[in-house]
Amino acid sequence: MKPSILFLAIATLGIVVYHLGQKAIPEGTNPMAVLVAAYGVAFVLSAVALPFFQTAGPAPAWHGILLDRGTLALALGAFLIELGFLLAYRHGASLQTSGLIVNGLAAVALIPFALLLHRESLTLDKVAGILLTVAGMGLMMRK
Repeated sequence: MKPSILFLAIATLGIVVYHLGQKAIPEGTNPMAVLVAAYGVAFVLSAVALPFFQTAGPAPAWHGILLDRGTLALALGAFLIELGFLLAYRHGASLQTSGLIVNGLAAVALIPFALLLHRESLTLDKVAGILLTVAGMGLMMRK
């Protein structure tokens, strides 16, 4: 099995656990308290796992990692994802379709970045997949 398949399976499991957890948060809980607690636990889990993910060569200094634009973008993105889903679920968003719609919209929004910044190719198969994704999102958002 290709390692990427295993890692995508781990990410899929994470998304399932994530959405079930988001839906289980009591409605009256302060969203910022939820995020502080969730990221506190994630911090501890990451610190425990850190020794198992050593990189080859010298590791960058902590201040280099913390101030890296990629790390800052990841932090902002994670915060916005968490807050967006938490508030959406509190306002009646569907557990069935919310993840699909958000991930579909994000995939479409990432296309220009993939093409322009990362020089990825756009094949006919990918265009067909994009069109099917957009059509599927349209069907799911219908009342």
